[in-house]
Amino acid sequence: MGIGILVGIIFAAGLLGGTANYYMEQANGAGFRKSVLLGLTAAATVPLFLKTVSSNLMAECLNGDVISHFVFFGFCTIAAIFSSKFLQTLGDKLLQEVKEVKQKQEELTETTDILVSQNSDPVETPVATEPDSGNEFESFNTNKSASTALNDEQKVMAALSTNRFAFRTAEGIATDAQMDMASVKLKLQELEMAGKVKKMRRMRDNAWIWCLK
Repeated sequence: MGIGILVGIIFAAGLLGGTANYYMEQANGAGFRKSVLLGLTAAATVPLFLKTVSSNLMAECLNGDVISHFVFFGFCTIAAIFSSKFLQTLGDKLLQEVKEVKQKQEELTETTDILVSQNSDPVETPVATEPDSGNEFESFNTNKSASTALNDEQKVMAALSTNRFAFRTAEGIATDAQMDMASVKLKLQELEMAGKVKKMRRMRDNAWIWCLK
């Protein structure tokens, strides 16, 4: 019921304000239909404007405050009378807010990346491993014993838990854990699927870095 009353107020104020705008702008050759259409449009955008200025007028209207209904009607009527200026001002305000939000997001992203870079190890040279007489893909052998797999997980988790860095590259983990890169990457993928670690892209050098969840 409250919403219906507000819609009715907007429509009535738009018609009244649009008509008033027509008579005010007759000298400028304004058409009646155009004035009414702009008036209805301006009145319909009043709730958006009130939201941008953090006004409680709409909430008061929905709570049944009679005075607030008259205030809302007057606001919509004024917006409809000066529809062109009101819509232009509202549009400029929204664009400015979008620009400010975008700028804040960029600053936050830049700040976050700086903090991540300061708390992550650099991309390092992969650990050199001793040549193995067995198959070069033996590290991917699914028949690997459970004790060895657990040992690898412990090494990787220990490297991620180091007090030196909160974020680690796979190369840094391999260095600390003294494991080959293939085993480290495989184990990291398993831990990510298990929900124990997560990865993100470091903007500075586009490198993948890992951290504990």
